[in-house]
Amino acid sequence: MIEQIPWLNEIVEAMKFFGGRASLSDIYIKIEESGRIDINRYTDWKAQIRKHIYLYSSDTEVFKGDPGDRSDLFYATKGKRKGYWGLRGFEPSDNNVELTEDDLGFVEGKIKLRQHICRERNPKVIQRAKEKFKQEHNGRLYCEICGFDFYKTYGELGEDFIEGHHTLPVSQLKQGQVTKIEDIALVCSNCHRMLHRRRPWLSKEKLNELLNTKREF
Repeated sequence: MIEQIPWLNEIVEAMKFFGGRASLSDIYIKIEESGRIDINRYTDWKAQIRKHIYLYSSDTEVFKGDPGDRSDLFYATKGKRKGYWGLRGFEPSDNNVELTEDDLGFVEGKIKLRQHICRERNPKVIQRAKEKFKQEHNGRLYCEICGFDFYKTYGELGEDFIEGHHTLPVSQLKQGQVTKIEDIALVCSNCHRMLHRRRPWLSKEKLNELLNTKREF
């Protein structure tokens, strides 16, 4: 942290909790829940959160530093004035993992979902799944369903890119059951979305079957 500013510290900690990206409403909830700042002292405590984000983001007009310097802590994840913010340079650890599309639909709400995921999911498992796949496929990464290769299509921009799909929904994880490499499917963005088009989720084998059937016509 560049300065010991209570509001700034709380915002950073809230964003870490939510995996490096969060909506303003999520940040409000987390800071209120933490209780480390007496929000009752402020007429509009939520305005304090917005002010500190704006002051420390080069995506706003009130930022006083230089883009990319130590004071440039936050970025707008969905464009300006959308209310969604990210923490620059965030790296997942064992205590904070990023919410993915695989985690949507968890009925207990984002706070409990985050606590559940942090307890049951290893944030490094997708990276290890990618490394294992590359070792088995001559250094290549491609979609396990349709074969799409980001590097072959986009060159350097697509190098080492693939999405990790959790084949076991977080709602089905039991306490103490951790995500293993075998639970991760490496897929392209399109196939990842299609896996989620139905409830319960399609398996990669079923989606591959549908894809091959379509190709026959």
